[in-house]
Parts: sequence; structure tokens; C-alpha cells
Amino acid sequence: MMRRRPGPLPVFVFLAATAVGAGLVWAVHVVESQRDRTDFEASADLAVDRVVTRIEKHVVLLQATRGLIAAQEGELNRLAFDRFMATIDTINELGGVQGLGFARLIPTANSPAVEAEIEARYRVDVQVRPPTTEPWRTPIVMLGPVTDRNLVALGYDMYVDPTRRAAMGRAIVSGLPQMSGPVELVQEITQDKQTGFLIYLAFGTGPDTPTSGFVYAPFRGGDLVRAALAAGPPLPVAVTVTDTEAPDRPIYTSPDKPLGQGLVLQRAVELAGRQWSFTVRELYPPAPWRRNIGSLLVGVISFLFAGAAAAAVSARQNEAEQVRALAAAARREAEYRGLLLNEMKHRIKNHIARIQSIARQSARGATDVKAFTDAFDARLQAMAAVQEILAGTAVPQADVRSILRTELRQGLDTDQVEHLMEGPVVRLDERQAHAFAMVAHELVTNAMKYGGLTPEGKGLRIAWSLGPGPDGAEEVTVDWGERFAATPEAGAPPPGFGSRLIDASLKGELSGTLTRDFHAAGLRILLRFPLKPAVGAAAPEQMAAQ
Repeated sequence: MMRRRPGPLPVFVFLAATAVGAGLVWAVHVVESQRDRTDFEASADLAVDRVVTRIEKHVVLLQATRGLIAAQEGELNRLAFDRFMATIDTINELGGVQGLGFARLIPTANSPAVEAEIEARYRVDVQVRPPTTEPWRTPIVMLGPVTDRNLVALGYDMYVDPTRRAAMGRAIVSGLPQMSGPVELVQEITQDKQTGFLIYLAFGTGPDTPTSGFVYAPFRGGDLVRAALAAGPPLPVAVTVTDTEAPDRPIYTSPDKPLGQGLVLQRAVELAGRQWSFTVRELYPPAPWRRNIGSLLVGVISFLFAGAAAAAVSARQNEAEQVRALAAAARREAEYRGLLLNEMKHRIKNHIARIQSIARQSARGATDVKAFTDAFDARLQAMAAVQEILAGTAVPQADVRSILRTELRQGLDTDQVEHLMEGPVVRLDERQAHAFAMVAHELVTNAMKYGGLTPEGKGLRIAWSLGPGPDGAEEVTVDWGERFAATPEAGAPPPGFGSRLIDASLKGELSGTLTRDFHAAGLRILLRFPLKPAVGAAAPEQMAAQ
């Protein structure tokens, strides 16, 4: 017994299991990605927080310095200021900041007095610089701790620089600490220069106040961010810090370069009146397969499971295949027997109706018993000839007229039959002739039982023709018309076995169509079916010869 190929169920099971597995893989991938993203964002946010916290600590020191000066009633006492600076852990508290200082706000004409003040406080001869056309100056008059870098800054007028001046203006207006944009500090006296910035806190009420000015802190950006990031366990990130209003002058760029294409985080933070942008990158991104190892394992397991499930279903199908084949064969056998039984019943009824019609027609023109017997026997022989066509054992006349003539002679006289038909010679091959004879047999039988050939009927007319079909090939059209004494009020009767047999023969064997039209005068049926290329109608000369 030939083994059938497995059906689509194993493929469906495999695809369904694969789809479920793909969903699990995606879910695991999303969880892994979210986990990695969450871990990275935690490290990145911690790096940003360390820098922000460091700056906030310096702001607190500025506020403490302003409090010290206020406690001294505005007197800039170096001894008290040095003691204050000694209390500060310069490594941990001042990491990244150059110191804490005070810049006095004075009219430009008072520069000599400030120079004398600085010389008296630090024993250094400095001049207020650089030259300016501004009416006001803010020279640095005190800065600690005392270092070479800070001593160089004494006397520098920060009001000359527009970036510093803008920050001092905001500090006066707001009364809050204000950060400047990126600048180069005066303390940058070596080749190792860094981008810097300053934070100002206004002190005093105006230029008429004896000690009006700004408590301030100068920062080296690189030192500040490095010190902030080092204040705790190392973080696996690379940080770039820029002022959003001066992106072309970064405050800090991590010297460590990421080893591959990793995650990136952007943060914008408001700091003392400025906005800083933090770009944090993953410093040691894992390889893609390592980052998604969980989803890869789930994918492999899901694929193996899908294959195993499909194989199991295929095996069950193969085991049940013989049982299904036997059941199908038994079902087909039962259907075939039922069809034979129905056809036999139908044919018996048709034979009885035909014999009754033959008897009526024979008795109608008979003058004695012998005439009736001769006519009756002749029609029975015609019926037998048609049965041979229907059985497919012989085709005496394989053309439309001969088949119709043979069928009609079962119930009508020969002279009557010839007057009922009109059409050219159309030859059919054996298969077409058999199918058309089946259709004609059923139509004649119905006409004898219900239509134009009943005792109450008013006749029958059959015409056929050849012409081009929709696809250009030759097509046979048979126009079958019956006239009734009266059309039933209920309209067309429901189709019976004979009608279904006509439709099956016409559509299945002849590849044709059939339309029925019950009208006031009777019934019209149009049959159309294509003529095979090798078979055609006879020429007019042949028709004349026949």
C-alpha cells in the first residue's frame, strides 16, 4: 500500500510552536535589553549625580564663605579667611575647584586703592588688569588657598570678560549662585590647560556698600568631573560634559574610549543658572551574543521543541492513515451503491412512463390489434437502441439529429418527429454523444411525463445551431421549447433526480450550461456546450447530399 505524504498539520504545529517560541525569544530579549538598559542607566545616572553633587557642595562652600564675610561685618580679614580655609578638606571638598575668593565691585577710578589693598594683604605688587572702558571693575582681591596659580589671579578684573560679566549680572538680579559659561581661567599658567567656569554669589547691596562684590569659585572642568567620578566605586561609563549654549567647547571628555558600540544616555541638568548636557556611553559593552545569551538559549530550545512536536504529530498521522483510508473507501462504496440504487429507481420509473407513452401513441393511430402491436414493437426497439447509446456500448448515429430522433421515436410517430427538429448536422464523438443522449433522454422523458408530450400538452419544438463561444471556439446551442395547456400557478417544479442528472451530464461531461425559463405559454430550455475541435458541422453540400 502506497504511503501518503503527511498532511499540513505537522507543518502547522511546527509553525505554531515556532511562533510561540519566537514570542518567548522576543519577550526574553526585551527583558534582557531592559535589564541591561536599567543597569546602564543606573550607572549613568550615578555618574551624573556625582558631578551634580560635587558642584552643589561647592555652592554650599560659597554660601559658607559669604556667611564668614557677613560675620566679619564685611571686613576681608585674611587671617580669619585662612583659618576658615584650613578647616576645609581641600582634597575631598575642593577637588576640581581652584579655591574660594572675593572680587570687589568698584568704580574703575578706584583701581589704585584696590591694588594697595591687595599688596597689604598678600605682600605682592599687582595691578588691576586688563585695561577696560567699562565704568565698573570686579578685581579679585582675595583668593585662597594661597598657591602660585591663585596669586597670579589676584588683581584680575573679571568684569572685562562678557561671559563672566553675564554670570555676575544674573547673580545680582537673582541673589542666587550663578554659573558662567566655559572660559579659560586666569590660573591656567601651564601647558596643561583645561576648560573652566566660575560660580558667583553676590554680596552687598550695591557699589556704595563698603564690601560690595562677589564671593566666587573658579573651576577646572576636567579636574572637577574626574574628582566627582572618583568619589566612589569606579563606574563602567565614559562621560562627556558640555554647556548646551557652548557645545563646541566641552567641559570634560572622558579619556577612556568605549570598546564597541554600546548603550548611550543623554541627560540635561540645570546647574546654577546654566544647563549642562551629559552624554554617557557604555565603556565595556558586551558582544551581542553575550548580551542576548538568554534569548538565544530560549530560541534554540523552542526550535527543538517545535521540531519534536511536528515529528510527533506526523507519526500520529501516519499511524491513523490506514484507518482513514479504509473508512474513506467504505464511504465511497456506500455512496456509489446509493447512486446506483437511485439511478435504477429513476430509470424504472422512466421506462414505465415511456412504455405508457409509447402505448398511448401507438393506440392513437392503430386501426386494429396488429397495427398497435407493430407500432408498439417498433418504438420499443427505438427505446432499446437509445439504451445502447446510454450504456455506451454502441453509437449508431453520433450526431445531434440522430440522437434526438431516436429518443423522440419512443413516443411519437416518425413523421411527427422530423417536423419537430431543425438544425445543421453536428457530429459528436463517443463521449459527447453518450452525454448528450443522456440529457436528451431525460428531457424527452420529462416532456412525456409533465410537459409538451403529455396528452394535455401542446407540442414540442427543438432547434440547434453552431456558433462561436465566449473563448472563440465553436459552441453548440440547443433551443428546446415546450407548450403546455396551462402553466402551473406554483411556477417551476422543484428539481428531481432527472434534473440533477441533466445538470451533471451537461456540466461534467459536456462542460456546458443550461437555463430553464417557465413562461406563460410553456417552457424554454437553452443548452450550450463547446464542440471538440476534431468534430464539426457538415458543410452545406454534405447536408444536401444527405
